[in-house]
Amino acid sequence: MKVSKNLFVHYYLRFLVLGWVLLLAGQTFAQGKFSGYMFGDYYYVFNHHNINLEGQNGFWFRRIYFTYDYKLTDEFFTRFRLELNSPGDFKTNDTLKPYVKDAYLGWKTGNHNVIIGISPTPTWEFIEAFWGYRSVEKTPLDLYRMGDSRDFGFAFKGSMGKEKWFSYHIQVANGEGTKSEVNKQKKGMASFLFKIGKHFLFEIYGDYSQVTSDRNSWVYQGFFGYRGERTRIGVQYAYQTLQQGIGNEILNLSVSSVFGIFKTSDKTSLLFRYDRMADPNPSGQSIAYVPINGGTPFSLFLAGLDLHPIKNASLIPNIELISYDKPPNSGHKTDFYLKVTFFYSWSQ
Repeated sequence: MKVSKNLFVHYYLRFLVLGWVLLLAGQTFAQGKFSGYMFGDYYYVFNHHNINLEGQNGFWFRRIYFTYDYKLTDEFFTRFRLELNSPGDFKTNDTLKPYVKDAYLGWKTGNHNVIIGISPTPTWEFIEAFWGYRSVEKTPLDLYRMGDSRDFGFAFKGSMGKEKWFSYHIQVANGEGTKSEVNKQKKGMASFLFKIGKHFLFEIYGDYSQVTSDRNSWVYQGFFGYRGERTRIGVQYAYQTLQQGIGNEILNLSVSSVFGIFKTSDKTSLLFRYDRMADPNPSGQSIAYVPINGGTPFSLFLAGLDLHPIKNASLIPNIELISYDKPPNSGHKTDFYLKVTFFYSWSQ
């Protein structure tokens, strides 16, 4: 087939332009940083208050992160992050779908940052990092659906002192998590962290959210932590008051938690955790991966062994027990999960 000279020149120029665009994009991306992590489990349900889940087992991804960080200047930075996870309701057969987890622009001046966009809330950002095993289980306020990990708004973060003995994280946001704004109300959150010597720290947190004129929520939280060379110990207490509207009773929820991480060797660690939910949690049945009966107070026990042959990969056999104060209708007083959790991360 004969190709005209003009057509040849046309495609040749398009090829040059495409190559130039890809070259510039490659140079731009090279100035940024790609990173991500993935974790999931093989799980087996031995006992459950929902007898239909007994014997259920399988593999799932509970979280996949894909992140791009880019430094615009010495003062301005951005982050874009996608998250994927399984439905975790034991009934939905679906593929993993991505959604925007982080999308923000930040300005840094000294030890202080101003951030606008979808960014982490102060609700459990520090506690989750200190716990260090989000791959095994969420922190209490996250697990029991008493807040959101992300929100859209303004955030102010920073630290003071040579040793950064004091840190703060304040955010004013929509109160809708990663979802779109649907009302004119807003949510305010604030965390203040104090470091005491080399090993101890204390965090206080509070937030207020108003959904409508007669529906609002208050959350108060305190956390005390110890970090040694081979040990981490955390103690947490949180209280939430939910004003559910005219004619509906006020809902009060309180939860306390204690955990310990013990490094037994360079490649192994033991982890333990105990949570106590002193009130029935009406959101319990909708908790992903570990649905909880919402009609009675309960306690959660967790224990695991972290095997990490290399820095960025772990295999963590663990058990999770949820013991109810009153047996649900099925008669089972305890939910019992056996899991083998896998975790790995990477960065450019």
